[in-house]
Amino acid sequence: MGSNKKKTNKHHSAFHAAEVMSHDLSLLRGKKNSVYFDDSELLGLLSAEEVEKEVQQLKKVDVDSYIQRVVSPSESKNRQSAPEVIQQLGGKMIAEETEGPLYSAEIEISISGHIRRLGFIAQNHKIQNGAWSPNHHRKAAEKVRFFASHSIPLVTFIDTPGAIADAEANLDNQSHSISFLISEMANLELPVIGIVFGGGYSGGAIPLATANILLSVREGVFNTIHPKGLSNIARKYNLSWQESAKHIGVSAYELQSQGYFDGIIDYTYDQQHKVKNIKDAIISAVEVTEKNSCNFLTENEFFFDHYRDSINHYLNPSKLLIESNRITDRSTTGTLNIFGDVFRFMRYLKIRQRIVSRSIDSYARLSSRFTPVGKLQERLKNERQEKFKNWYKTPLEIRFHEKLNKRFEQFVSAREDREKQRGKFVAFFIGDPQENYKKTTDDLTLEILLFLYNYWKDSSAENLIELYEQLDKSTLHDLPPGNPNLLDLLRTIDINQSFKENFQNILLFDLLYDQVIEALPTIADELKGSNQISQKSVEQLFEQTVEGAMKEFEKNSLQLKSKSVRTQFFKWLASF
Repeated sequence: MGSNKKKTNKHHSAFHAAEVMSHDLSLLRGKKNSVYFDDSELLGLLSAEEVEKEVQQLKKVDVDSYIQRVVSPSESKNRQSAPEVIQQLGGKMIAEETEGPLYSAEIEISISGHIRRLGFIAQNHKIQNGAWSPNHHRKAAEKVRFFASHSIPLVTFIDTPGAIADAEANLDNQSHSISFLISEMANLELPVIGIVFGGGYSGGAIPLATANILLSVREGVFNTIHPKGLSNIARKYNLSWQESAKHIGVSAYELQSQGYFDGIIDYTYDQQHKVKNIKDAIISAVEVTEKNSCNFLTENEFFFDHYRDSINHYLNPSKLLIESNRITDRSTTGTLNIFGDVFRFMRYLKIRQRIVSRSIDSYARLSSRFTPVGKLQERLKNERQEKFKNWYKTPLEIRFHEKLNKRFEQFVSAREDREKQRGKFVAFFIGDPQENYKKTTDDLTLEILLFLYNYWKDSSAENLIELYEQLDKSTLHDLPPGNPNLLDLLRTIDINQSFKENFQNILLFDLLYDQVIEALPTIADELKGSNQISQKSVEQLFEQTVEGAMKEFEKNSLQLKSKSVRTQFFKWLASF
């Protein structure tokens, strides 16, 4: 007993103890378990040898094989959802509720020979890909408080590409709703078991991963930022999102070996009969968490002083604590017991153990750390070419696009009328048939170009050039067939000619737009002082952006004269 008191004396408070212990635990991450966290009795998991074998195999595969093996399974629309698995766990279903991709349930299960109730909160990937909006995070926080007030251990199933991040979600304080749920999860005074069941990315996953024990199924993936987001941030490394995923390691096996996960459940999407392993892992995780809390309390008597202080704060609350108690409905009966306090304290230690920080020196030029070198541009080029080939094989049928179909009908009508002879008086009102035909041809071509520009987006310039080159090799026809597709129209002689005359205008317009965006800081600087911009500045800006666009245009593979392209472009602009 005396030795325990000596341990107590070295900690000035529970907060001081938390800092000291978390520092010690961070040194053990991924190496061995701390005496505070004995996970040896967890059931239904893969052995350390099996995990290490998978890690070594993943190191040997190339990027595309890694994505196929690690990322693709969790993104499958046909696999089971978390709610479907929860419903197969057995036990008595007391209540369940679904609100979009948010699922919650209460189930009575036998634990250590006693019938106990467990609470479940899960993300359903079959609805909105499992992405939660702010109201889902707030609803989950309400469920968390309900489970806390009834002392029901919580199990979370993580399965999301991230939280919804559109304008509507941001206006509804998405970031605050996420951080609020994280705080509620971190403050829980009961065992929390987290299971990564599919995708576990970004702010959508972090709240439900705030757990005493964090597990994953074999095909679970997890990272605090989606690889696609990471590749956008780390552009200087020229990494594609696939290369980013492999470099950081998002598989359950890699994360387990690095100490981020506490275990991998022996369950795959095509082995649904192994759902018993998920149940065994959940039950044993609750038992282990409770057992570890008892061992922790036995070894750390200082915690009784911390608990006494907590009770004193409850009996003599500050104004802030009074508000907190009102919000969380903490009555005298429902206030924390010492084990609840230990669950929360140990969860904090476990999360601190998972967090890694690096000094600035780790990113210095002389650092021994390996700097990844990617092949982003090459991969983007290959992906673009593959998508273009697929489009070229099955282009859109005109009848399925309202605007294109309307322009095509006008083209057909004008073509039928072009040989008709009209007097000057009729032509004055209706127009010359030949001129009308030329106009409807150009209008149809422009509609096709605008459709392709919006359809291909960032790849429009490269794809339009490749389309131009492909059409150069094609056999042209005088008339398109019945129910034509886009390629049928572009292989029609008159439309093909109009396309060749006008497609470079779209390319130049795209480059001009980019040049204007790059020049916006110059405009902003002039507006800053007087809130006005002079005509001379506008003229200079236009000349500079046109010249910049022309220089960029000359870099492409087209053998076109810049002067004629420029003249044609200004005529095209004037037509609007």
